[in-house]
Amino acid sequence: MYCVVSRFLDTIARRQEQGGGTDGVYKIWTPKHEANLLRHAAILHDVGHLPFSHVTEQIIQHDPTSFRCGRISADAFVFAAEDILETKPKLAEALSVAIVLTDRFHHFYQNCIDRKEAESQCLRIAALIAGLEPDPGLTGLASLISGPSIDADKIDYINRDALACGIPVGVDVSRLFLRSSFLEVTPAELRRMRSATVDPPRSEVVFVVNSSGLDSIEEIGQARTVLYHRVYLHQTTRNAERLLGKAVQEVVLDPNRTAQKTEMRDVAKLWAMNDANLLEQLSTGRNASAARIARRLLTRRLPKRACVFGRTYITSAVPIDDLFPRMDQGAKKSLSKQILGTALEELRARKLRGKAQRDIENLILQEALALAELLGPDVTKIATGQRPEVVSILPMSNVEPNRSDCIILENDRLNSTAASSVSDEQMEAMDIVKSTGYVLTDPIWRSLVCIATQRVFYEHGRTEANVTLVPFPGIEFTVRARSRLLLDQVAVRSKVQLDKAEIDKLTRSAVRKNYFDPTPRLAPLDVDEGAIAQIASTLASFNGQGGWTVSSNTVKSYIVQFPPRHRGEMVKLLQKFYVLDRSELSPVIAGLIRQVDLGAGRGFVVPMSPDSGSAVRTQIEQDLSSNFAGGKFQFCKTIRDAFQVAKPGDTLILCDDNITSGSQAFCQFQAWLGIERVRWAKELRRERGIENTALVERDIELLKQINIQIVTAAGTDVANEFLSTRMTKLGLRFNGARFGRTLSMVSHSLGDLEGFLRGVGEQLVAWTRFNADGLPTLSSAQLSECKRDALGYRGAMALACTPLNVPTGTITALWSPGFYNGEPWVPLLIRRGYLEKLVVG
Repeated sequence: MYCVVSRFLDTIARRQEQGGGTDGVYKIWTPKHEANLLRHAAILHDVGHLPFSHVTEQIIQHDPTSFRCGRISADAFVFAAEDILETKPKLAEALSVAIVLTDRFHHFYQNCIDRKEAESQCLRIAALIAGLEPDPGLTGLASLISGPSIDADKIDYINRDALACGIPVGVDVSRLFLRSSFLEVTPAELRRMRSATVDPPRSEVVFVVNSSGLDSIEEIGQARTVLYHRVYLHQTTRNAERLLGKAVQEVVLDPNRTAQKTEMRDVAKLWAMNDANLLEQLSTGRNASAARIARRLLTRRLPKRACVFGRTYITSAVPIDDLFPRMDQGAKKSLSKQILGTALEELRARKLRGKAQRDIENLILQEALALAELLGPDVTKIATGQRPEVVSILPMSNVEPNRSDCIILENDRLNSTAASSVSDEQMEAMDIVKSTGYVLTDPIWRSLVCIATQRVFYEHGRTEANVTLVPFPGIEFTVRARSRLLLDQVAVRSKVQLDKAEIDKLTRSAVRKNYFDPTPRLAPLDVDEGAIAQIASTLASFNGQGGWTVSSNTVKSYIVQFPPRHRGEMVKLLQKFYVLDRSELSPVIAGLIRQVDLGAGRGFVVPMSPDSGSAVRTQIEQDLSSNFAGGKFQFCKTIRDAFQVAKPGDTLILCDDNITSGSQAFCQFQAWLGIERVRWAKELRRERGIENTALVERDIELLKQINIQIVTAAGTDVANEFLSTRMTKLGLRFNGARFGRTLSMVSHSLGDLEGFLRGVGEQLVAWTRFNADGLPTLSSAQLSECKRDALGYRGAMALACTPLNVPTGTITALWSPGFYNGEPWVPLLIRRGYLEKLVVG
């Protein structure tokens, strides 16, 4: 860096000698005694680096309370530096500043320059290292030493590292500094450049790159990008760096108090070591774990990839594309970002740093050991009692963005690179660094560690938030998202090139030993594809709330929520599912309408519910209105329209696709009669999918004087029994509910599967009715209600739906969203009115 700064200063001096005191409308500022100040700052700016600089510094940065700077913690030291400097220096910068300001350095520096100026010069050097102006108005000097996007340090390390690593990139320093200068800029011009509202108090000296050097600025961005790809963030580099970091952590976080730990925790003593000293102390110290890891590093026995993670390698538990085919691409991307991106960022930013990273590494190791013990003889490569020497995680790369653009002189006018042809993204290696992380271990443990990692990440990569669901333009819901890191097993295994036969054998063994029961989504789906296709075909006509549809992918994502031992039986159960086809709807209901005895009056066909009922009424009117034209039946959009012409003694015919329990119909009549919800039976107060506006007094009186008949395509006798006595008590003339087909029920015990479905159903009812994630917080009455309706309303265990809706008597786990054991439960179908209770993940 000293050479780069010196070349720049020499260029300015030569131009001054040649009579170049101005650069267009701006005055060139030539450093005099500041020249040596810049050279000394260039020499000293990195003096605070620790051995293996960025590796050890990041360990301290992510766990500052475990290290000390003298009598205070490293955390307190950096915080004090931030407070004094009013910037956010990195640890090495803060240490460099502190070293330059010590009495010992001051005494040394007096022998290098005029003794009278030593103290003030030390302060100026410290300011330059911290990126601050050494004197008022000299901001450009700090930009040369520690600039926002281009400085001597970047130019120096890019050329140095490219040459050392044999990477054919570099920066043309001569061209970059061609006519680059320190310019004196007036307050008015500064205000224009900064888009400020008032002039700054004084003129300032700024570091300016001439427009002829713009292509060199692009070179810096390109070279930096290549170096990050091929050197700094190369997997082998990061692998070795993590081993070193683990060795340091093993010493520093050792629960026992040792001399080695005391010395390693002291940042000043660590700073006094060089790279070789640090490796020697780690490899020969008393901490056996640290010594073993350090010796691996010295002999280049690096662990191998067992698992990979990142945006490319995670998948969603909810196949949004298939569930909501009408959702536009913008809404899909937004939802994906909210669900997948949040969980991934939480892992990257919080859980894979410092002690938290070491803790997760240890969890993966312990999980792999437990899995090996569970599988026993099926693990053939590993001896009994053998342990992996190391499990390490290489987090997804995180390159800090440059702070701002640099200033350029173009056509006698100062601008920033943001206004030039240089792409903003070009200056950021971050933008093209692959955000991929790895888990590594000893070769013979790779398959076990891969399976263990998927489970640990799934259980610890949890985030929760409300997200916006837009199933199609013009309608949106706020739903709950509980995200877990669900790795795409096929993509992961392909990337790390695991032995397919070995990991398939271990996975099958883990399935037999019920290893995946607590986390079923991690168990691969092994069911008959033909059966899945048949189920999807049967349910293809379903069009639920929000445009919810069923496909082979949604069937698979539903089945994968079941423990592997239940999946085959659940597939067989779904093959018995009955869907009342849309083509059956009109003729079935038309036949029922004709059977209604109108007496001397007329019949008015209206919807039973505002959602599915309206859709059914519209379809019937479209298909069959000609058959009823001129007769005694009239189709009306709402009950209010019917009551405009109806008279006492006429018949109100309410149509819908199904009636299972009768509770929704009863609640609708209570609402029309103006009975407040607080007076309803407790179990009915949460009823959805009804019109809540009461009729006017005249229509309420007519409702009590008119005959009432309900007709649906499918139903149960339970509904008739439920309504018969209750409607009479409301003062209504109820003539019963007619339905074309009795809903099919499960006619035999489902054994263990029934117990599982019951357990799921209980927790789903708890969520949809009481907003409870689980059962422990419920009252005894609420718990009783959850148990009663866990397999469908009052335990009906129906296996049916219509093209538009799902009866409440259908097994609850098939149509209700919610949580099961803290996990999002995504139903196969959705009952209308329940989409707002959806939980995605």
